[in-house]
Amino acid sequence: MSAGDVVCTGWLIKSPPEKKLKRYAWRKRWFVLRQGRMSGNPDVLEYYRNKNSKKPLRVINLNECGVHMHTRSDAAVVKKEFMNNHVFVVKTSFRTFYLVAKTQEEMNTWVHNISQICHFGPLD
Repeated sequence: MSAGDVVCTGWLIKSPPEKKLKRYAWRKRWFVLRQGRMSGNPDVLEYYRNKNSKKPLRVINLNECGVHMHTRSDAAVVKKEFMNNHVFVVKTSFRTFYLVAKTQEEMNTWVHNISQICHFGPLD
């Protein structure tokens, strides 16, 4: 686990990389949002295979990121089964992550917290 204060945790469904969207499955992962700035560590969004995993599958540095709710322009990349669900997008300089929350409230919490850490309001 990375150092930093845990801001938010929970299950989200994440997309594969954009080049592999058609061929690979969307996976349910345990996400942890950490704010490390006060301790000199980076602000990160980590995801794990499950809630009890010790090592993250990936650590996403939120140094330069944006976050927004799913829009019609994202429709081509989001699986049909998730279209009317609670989809939001985290965009870094390296990759765009399409994430699905269980409820509208959970999605709003994630978007708000990531926006605060990234020093952005939700992007248009």
